[in-house]
Amino acid sequence: MAEFDVNSHLSDGKSLQWLALPAKGEKPSDVEAKVRWAAGEKFGPAIFLKQWNHTVASNGYITVRMLA
Repeated sequence: MAEFDVNSHLSDGKSLQWLALPAKGEKPSDVEAKVRWAAGEKFGPAIFLKQWNHTVASNGYITVRMLA
């Protein structure tokens, strides 16, 4: 299971971003889904209507972004 803290997000006024470390063999899309689920529990179900994407860094970390 990916490691991330849903309470620890970055905001630039246009998006929210979370940094996640995936477990060995975990797909980036699975990490994004877990972050989306946790964010939904924190902020409410309306966040599921937002646009989401993820970026994989060369060091293995995944940045998951929710666009506002």
